[in-house]
Parts: sequence; structure tokens; C-alpha cells
Amino acid sequence: MNRRPYIAAILGSALACGLTYGADAGAKVEKKTVTLINATGTADGSSEISREAVKECIVALPTAESLEPEVTSDSRYLKEINGDPAKNEWAKVYTAKLIINYQMYKKDLLIVATKSVEGKDPTIREVDKRLPAAKEFLSNPSDGDTYAGRSNRQYYYTKAEGAAKDVKDRALVWLKQQKPLVCSDTK
Repeated sequence: MNRRPYIAAILGSALACGLTYGADAGAKVEKKTVTLINATGTADGSSEISREAVKECIVALPTAESLEPEVTSDSRYLKEINGDPAKNEWAKVYTAKLIINYQMYKKDLLIVATKSVEGKDPTIREVDKRLPAAKEFLSNPSDGDTYAGRSNRQYYYTKAEGAAKDVKDRALVWLKQQKPLVCSDTK
């Protein structure tokens, strides 16, 4: 194998590089630092809407005198009434329901942000609204005046007044708990 043309080619290349380098040896060499930033964005012009609650309160609550429960009755066959094994009979039992309707005041901040290259400020708008609300109460038969059964004892109201009083008492407790949430002003 003849290595002379190969060596000659290598020496020729090295000589050419040396001449080129030697010619540039007197030139000014600048070093530059380049920083590459890779970023992805979603500047597609779409909008993002968000809500933030600022204020929420109850506009008004009914008075205790205005509460009127709805009382319903049902006939049931009760065994061993009030623990008497000989007392098995049909009885009229009562349940009561009371619905309190009221109005809620809500103030929200509506924030609309647009995804754009220009970087627009978000649009902020206050939204006031009044919404109807309701709270339902049912009489609790475990507080009833009559019970039936031996091992699976169940309580019942056998008087309409007892069921009505129970549900009204429950509603009054809830009304007292809501008093701090009543709006002082809705502006």
C-alpha cells in the first residue's frame, strides 16, 4: 500500500490551514456569548374568565310569627304502643314540613384575561345579583310523643300540634344562626 499520496494530502491540508491561520493572526478576535431562550406561549387571543366572590349575605329573613308549617297525616298500624304488648291498633301519625324562602345578595368580581402578545390588562367588573334561596325543615319523629315496637322501637307524633311545634322550633334555631349573615347594606 502506497501511503505517500495520503500523507501528502494531509500535509497539504495542514499547510493550507496554517497559512490561513497565520494570515489571520494579526486580526482582532471577538468572543461573543450567545444566550438561547426557548419558550412556549399560548398567545392565541382566547379569553379566560374567572369569578371571585367579594360579598355574600342574606337580604332578609322572615319573622318567627310568619312561619306556618304544613302538617300532613298518615294512618299506620302500630304494635305494642308505648310498651303495652296488648295495645296494637291503627293510629293517625303526623309529620310537619316548613320551607323558609329568602333572598341572597352576592357581589362577584368578574375577571376576563386575554391571552395575547400585546399583554393587555385584564378586564375587571363587579357583578351584583340577588338570588332566591330556600331552606326546608322536617319534623323529627324521634322526638314524638308515642312509640311502637319492642326491639325496633319507632317514635311518632300522634298530635298535629306536636309535629308543628317541633318543625317550627328547628326553623327558629336556624333563623337565629343566620342573623349574623343578614346584610347591613347591599351597596
